[in-house]
Amino acid sequence: MIREKDVGRKEAMRLGVSTADLFIPHDYQTPIPFQASNIENVDSAMFDYIKKLNISTTTHRGFEPVSLVWVSPERSMAAKRELHFRDNSGALILPIVAVERTGIVKDLNKKGAVWANIVPHFDEKGGSIRIARRIKQDKTSNFVNARTKKKRGQINFPGQYKDKVVYETLSIPQPVYVEMTYKITIRTEYQQQMNDIITPFITTPGGVNYILISRHGHRYEGFIQQDFSHNNNYTSFSKEERRLETTIDIKILAYLIGEGPNAAQPTYSIRENAVDIKMPRERLVFSESPEHEHGRFYGLAGVVRLIDKGEADFQVSPFVFDRGAESSGGGGGGGSTTSVAVAGSITTTNYTPNGEFQQTGDGSRTTFTVSEAFIIGTQQVFRDGVLMSPGEDNDYTVTDNRTIEFNDEEPPRADENLHISYVKA
Repeated sequence: MIREKDVGRKEAMRLGVSTADLFIPHDYQTPIPFQASNIENVDSAMFDYIKKLNISTTTHRGFEPVSLVWVSPERSMAAKRELHFRDNSGALILPIVAVERTGIVKDLNKKGAVWANIVPHFDEKGGSIRIARRIKQDKTSNFVNARTKKKRGQINFPGQYKDKVVYETLSIPQPVYVEMTYKITIRTEYQQQMNDIITPFITTPGGVNYILISRHGHRYEGFIQQDFSHNNNYTSFSKEERRLETTIDIKILAYLIGEGPNAAQPTYSIRENAVDIKMPRERLVFSESPEHEHGRFYGLAGVVRLIDKGEADFQVSPFVFDRGAESSGGGGGGGSTTSVAVAGSITTTNYTPNGEFQQTGDGSRTTFTVSEAFIIGTQQVFRDGVLMSPGEDNDYTVTDNRTIEFNDEEPPRADENLHISYVKA
């Protein structure tokens, strides 16, 4: 009995890859196929629709397809095509079907599915509407492998982690809907040929005049107009060439995406979502204790220091930081260390945050004192939450280690909140 695991190993050896790589999809980085919808795309979709009708009729050469030509104003292209549609004398070889775009109307009452004006992103990528999304396999697996390596000690550990999935999102500019009108001109020599050609235009949509044309993944709605106008010269009884002509009008509700070759932004943009937001933390703020001991908070994890015990005797100890006034003493032979506050350091016992003055403002008082002395230079004076600047030309001056003198121009008022933070002297 052949096991599935053995089959996977043999297949991996045949391809020259590992067994794990064998089950990784190799097409997840394939570019997303998308082509913008422009005027030429709608024209081609209209031409392809008529071509797929496979219109044929009986001529002197037998039952054969009818010539289909796009009426182009370019002389060079028209000259090349006319070689196939004209005889040696220059006359058109009938029957023939000609397709021409006669007009484009941007009607604000026919906006299709998108009615609101969606502003694009103000960057070099642009894009307004999301149309597709897929998982970015390699980056998603990196997050999962990092988590399993941290928790389980190995990567590719079985488990479902769906909180950090990286997606690629495809967005396009807002579609602009227009109504494009096409004129189908049919010319034949005989009435039977005309009947054969116009019949598919009448019967193919069924009981309605609605058609659907498509090209390059874009689909457009079309409406065959009810009037099939004839322009024949039978009744003239002249010597000119006998001509039967029928005109069919088709209106297409199309949409245009982007500005074509004149666009400053790409036709579509691909963005990746953020799955993890990390902000670098600042150093210790007053009255805060580190979250991690042994130097991890300061980037000193794994680093040891030597404690001088005198007479060239040193003790190896990890970094231990002061957590305030309390300190733990070691006992017994366990070799525990003692946390000692460094001289001149700021702790929870010598620092006073958001202290109050002994006086309150009245609109004229400028001198304010505190109940205990502070180290000059460590004070921070706040006036309605705004930090004041010390100095004679600024907001206040320090008279002594208990007194603050505000500027005479704007003494504190009674409705203002005054606070001071400082290190005790």
